[in-house]
Amino acid sequence: MPLHPLELGQVQAYLAKISKPNLLNSLLRTLTLNQLPRKVLLIYNQMVQLSSHDHFTYTYALKAASLLLPNATHKGHEIHARVLKSGHHADLFIQNALINFYSSAADVASVRRAFAGIARPDVVSWTSLVSALARSGREAEALAAFASMDARPNPMTLVSVLPACSRLKGLNLGKSIHAFGLRTFGGHGSNLILDNAILEMYVRCGDLVAARHLFGEMAGRDVVSWTTLIAGYARNQSSEEAIAVFSEMLWDGETAPNEATLVSVLRACASLGALRFGKCVHSCFFKNCIGVDGLVGNALVNFYAKCGDVGMSGKVFTGISCRDLVSWCTMIWGMAMNGRGKQALQLFASMLCQGVRPDGLAFLAVLSACCHAGLVDQGLMIFRAMSEVYGIMPQKEHYTCMVDAYGRAGKLKEAESLVQGMPAEIDGHAWGALLSSCSLLGGDKVESESLSGQVLEGDVSVGGGMYALVSNMLASGGRWESSHSVRELMKARRIRKIAGCSWIELH
Repeated sequence: MPLHPLELGQVQAYLAKISKPNLLNSLLRTLTLNQLPRKVLLIYNQMVQLSSHDHFTYTYALKAASLLLPNATHKGHEIHARVLKSGHHADLFIQNALINFYSSAADVASVRRAFAGIARPDVVSWTSLVSALARSGREAEALAAFASMDARPNPMTLVSVLPACSRLKGLNLGKSIHAFGLRTFGGHGSNLILDNAILEMYVRCGDLVAARHLFGEMAGRDVVSWTTLIAGYARNQSSEEAIAVFSEMLWDGETAPNEATLVSVLRACASLGALRFGKCVHSCFFKNCIGVDGLVGNALVNFYAKCGDVGMSGKVFTGISCRDLVSWCTMIWGMAMNGRGKQALQLFASMLCQGVRPDGLAFLAVLSACCHAGLVDQGLMIFRAMSEVYGIMPQKEHYTCMVDAYGRAGKLKEAESLVQGMPAEIDGHAWGALLSSCSLLGGDKVESESLSGQVLEGDVSVGGGMYALVSNMLASGGRWESSHSVRELMKARRIRKIAGCSWIELH
């Protein structure tokens, strides 16, 4: 926020009276801590003109420029140039501030150059380098930099390197860093930020048992701690545990849920079809004064649609003030999964009229709607428009939808031709859709056995469900020996069919 002209005159008069840089730097520090970077840079400019600055001035100015990125990139370069011109480039505080600025700007090359110019890097220098590499997607380099540190790491160093372990799924390495933190900084509770980072690492690596154990040992917990564990359970299909932890959070009463917490719980409720509990979560948004828009609105639309309450899903969708592509796709998916193909097509048309350009997921949603509603001609038209009008090449999922649509309409020959003509590598889902259609429509035995042989003898990677489907098809046609042979083949290849589980809430 720029200063008013009257305020600017007051600042200039104030600076003219004060010639000591330390007093002015105290002002810059106060403004920086209060998140007023524009005022910091305005005063910095005046200090430079009056030559009332020192090396501390540059550190605050660089911090302010970091807070204003990406709009302050040129300002940061200008400050860097003044540092070089003034001869302060060897100051460790300024060098660390430069690393932090270029890290915030995602300029890894400049981060490396700034780090290379430090004669004796301290822990702040190393931590800034590790953080910059980890945030820019260079996880292996971040871990290598952490391993080569010649300064004693502090808790923030561990916080910076743990996300690299998470993204690389390096559970053992993450456990080693956890053990190092325990030996160096004491038990859990000494640093909540570090505890949360370790908890996030375990969740991201899929070790929910260790995450739950750590959560139980933490002396203090904040909303980040609760949300991390709840979101981890929800992402790993442990929806009941996610709801149980959320209930524990409410019962504890010391920490109020935030937007991310409630969205994670809604994901779990949608997975279980827990309509009543999800409505209670919906009421928590109003209780905690959280607006039902954006990410929250999309989560609610998805929740009500998956629970079968399409009317409420539509009401939430209508109430979203700024609908993005995710909002439209979620609502179209909701219509599709509830058998309302025509409404899904109308929504897709409305989305195009609103000027929202569809992507691959949007086309997948509307093709799924056409498939379940038996709208083969409309689906084929949309399928062709993907590449011809919007320049989006269909992927395996889009072909599978069209194969399923043809199959449900009884057009098995067209479905098989589409599978055989797929430019992408054929996977088990496309064959599964074709075989399911053949089984449901009672295709002739020769055709069924031919398709079954292509699936089991080809190079297609299929799971246990496909083998079971082929076995059942053969059994329904009276080919008991062949059906038994498929089951024996499953045993020989050590393939097991995962049992399915469906939930529905009554009363």
